Amino acid sequence: MQTPTRELTSQVQLLAQRRIYRRASPTEMTYIETGLIVVSRSRIAGTVSRAQFDRAVAGLERRYGVLRTVVENGQFVERTDDASATDMWASAETCSADALYAKLLNAQLDTRQNIYRLYVIAGAQDLDVFMLSSHAITDATSLVELHACLAYLCDCVVRGVDPALDVQPFPSPVDAAVSQSLAALATQPVSGAANLAGEFAEIPLRATYGGGPVTHRLERSVINADDMHRIGAAAHAHGVSVHAVLLAAFALAIGDVAKQSPRRILMRSSVDMRRRIEPHVSPELVFSAITGHITPIMDLDRPLFAIAQDVYRDIHEGVANGAIFHDYLNYPKVFGSKQQAPVALNISDMQAVRFHWPTQQLKVTGFEYACGWLKKFPNVSVSVYDGVLVANTAYVEEFVDPLIMRAISEAVVDRMVSACDAV
Repeated sequence: MQTPTRELTSQVQLLAQRRIYRRASPTEMTYIETGLIVVSRSRIAGTVSRAQFDRAVAGLERRYGVLRTVVENGQFVERTDDASATDMWASAETCSADALYAKLLNAQLDTRQNIYRLYVIAGAQDLDVFMLSSHAITDATSLVELHACLAYLCDCVVRGVDPALDVQPFPSPVDAAVSQSLAALATQPVSGAANLAGEFAEIPLRATYGGGPVTHRLERSVINADDMHRIGAAAHAHGVSVHAVLLAAFALAIGDVAKQSPRRILMRSSVDMRRRIEPHVSPELVFSAITGHITPIMDLDRPLFAIAQDVYRDIHEGVANGAIFHDYLNYPKVFGSKQQAPVALNISDMQAVRFHWPTQQLKVTGFEYACGWLKKFPNVSVSVYDGVLVANTAYVEEFVDPLIMRAISEAVVDRMVSACDAV
């Protein structure tokens, strides 16, 4: 039996041997301190055993060292235990995807122990792979990369071939690149504070929350591939992106349920810095690359595409004059503040999800994700896979009535499809 002194000495020696990757950025620490989690899901057609899946996960962790870290004293530090990252392997007969979504959106992730966990629903000929992760290490782009690589590794294990993988360095934040971009613009700091003064329409909230446990719910909106093709064509005909059209549709839908509120609204969209920074920053697993940009929509009594044009113009002007870069640098200070908009729309550049890793025996058939937090406004996570758009709206039932959230989600789809019918 070791004495307390020897145990303490062993712990110190163990800590000294652990690899410290780097210090977390301010934005990453904001996500960690607020417990912001992401639940992502990919579906794989084909048969994979538990043992084969575990081998693929081991390969994923060898490639992406970030998955083997924990957060201690503001630093990403190598995890010492060899516990499996797969917390659940359930039969499709005993567990549904909807039930697992509900469970994971209300789960907690202690980043001092793990920064991600895996949950699998195994059918006779397919897999549903869920990942619960800290938003500090998984935004939309890195989630796609992780799920895609895991599917590829599963395919390699099933076929009995060695994967062809290049070395992936530990991700670095984009803070330095943002500062360089701001310096290159040589402009004065841009402030939109004047545009955010006064009253704006919001989603009607329930009675004042009295504290205690809360329940996250998920509202799922789906737009089929044919409608999405028409929406994309109509957006381009009006000189805007699908991102801007979707943001405008949510703004109008919220205005519908907030009839007594002012006919103007603040809408927040995520902007992927990696696609907007020059020189180019690698999009693979770079931390802290998403920032929240608030667009004031000053008149909701206008057609959908007129509002979408204002949104599109505001975001692109923000790239040109440096406002988006200032958003990024100020993000840790304003995250979740009262000045935030009634819906956070996580759609980045609204690009379709493509799993670029080659698979031969297995086939990826879908991808989606949801971002859960304890804020009073919902969080909409949008993905487009094989032409189908899925908008997962995560919200707290104690803050927003599910009937109102359902009405908003249905109105968004109706407005987008109807506007395209009129083109």
